[in-house]
Amino acid sequence: MAHVSVLLNEVLDHLDLKKGQCIVDGTLGRGGHAEKILERITPGGRLIGLDRDPEAVREVSAKFEKYGKSAVVVHRDFREIAQALTQLGIQAVDGIFLDLGVSSPQLDDAGRGFSFQQDGPLDMRMDPGSALTAEEIVNDYPPEKIRQILWDL
Repeated sequence: MAHVSVLLNEVLDHLDLKKGQCIVDGTLGRGGHAEKILERITPGGRLIGLDRDPEAVREVSAKFEKYGKSAVVVHRDFREIAQALTQLGIQAVDGIFLDLGVSSPQLDDAGRGFSFQQDGPLDMRMDPGSALTAEEIVNDYPPEKIRQILWDL
């Protein structure tokens, strides 16, 4: 199933994009929003894309090679935007975009543990390299801690 970018036109309109801007997509996913952003800010603009999912980073890095240095793809959590920008020597940006949630390819792959339609492990890690799985939480955490997680989130 092809991934469809959610509210794409609304996002582009509200970002009020212009050539030459520097924009951060903190939840790059499969690059749908980011590619349309790049089309509006280049030439002269720069997009910094972050994602926790190494598969998404690999896929989008290859897809965005055609943009050269205008597109920088980083394997990182959006909570670390400031650190990523510092490492890249970027002191200011013109906009930041976050599409919070899980993407279609993550749901489609039963092995990722997000699927409601296929059997798979109870994993649910955005970054498969992260240590803690949903299975460990469900099976090892005391009920009160699980209750608190559900309440907080």
